[in-house]
Amino acid sequence: MADLAEELLGSNDLRLYTAEAWAKYTGAADYDQHLHRDYLNHTLLVPSSAPAFKQVEMFVFLDDVPEDLGPPHLVSRTHTRDIAATPNWFPDGESGQDPAARFRGPGRPDLYEREVSAAGPAGTVVAFELGTFHRGTGMARPGGARFSMHLGYRRADNEWGQRYGWALRSHEPAWYRFVERASPRQLQLFGFPPPGHAFWTDETLAGMALRYPDLDLSPWRYRP
Repeated sequence: MADLAEELLGSNDLRLYTAEAWAKYTGAADYDQHLHRDYLNHTLLVPSSAPAFKQVEMFVFLDDVPEDLGPPHLVSRTHTRDIAATPNWFPDGESGQDPAARFRGPGRPDLYEREVSAAGPAGTVVAFELGTFHRGTGMARPGGARFSMHLGYRRADNEWGQRYGWALRSHEPAWYRFVERASPRQLQLFGFPPPGHAFWTDETLAGMALRYPDLDLSPWRYRP
């Protein structure tokens, strides 16, 4: 996924600003959504069309997701490039939303006519920009289940793009297991300074050896 994100964002200095595992089950919830953009909980600002400031989201299917298991639907930016930052949600008809609310728009059935399904087999990666209108769809298969990952990438210096603070979760057992198996490149996506960075001193390396005793610190110890 990191290789794809580097290609789409035009940089090899990236941050993984969100990573979630999702499980959905028929009847457990209403997964049918209105078309929307995700920027309200992915950035402090608004989506930008400038290549240097884009954010990329990815849905990664861990099993087959045909139409009856609720794949996401997306609308090409060619149809929505002139839509302002607000409103952000558009229903397919006139009901169910308050047109007077700042982020809730009137019905836009024309957008639903242009949406494209992302149904696909296990391993499918659906990559889209932060300003892309999309929605989850309902699950119709009796007893159905689907599993996926939701990932978000940005350039390292675009600090306004965020969803979670990894430090808040960095004292959980799963975090320690992950760090001690990850590569320097993978850890850099979460904010670890790369090998050769000024942060890596005898002091910090000694501390890291205590915090992560099973992490191979040799890549960070090397000094050209």
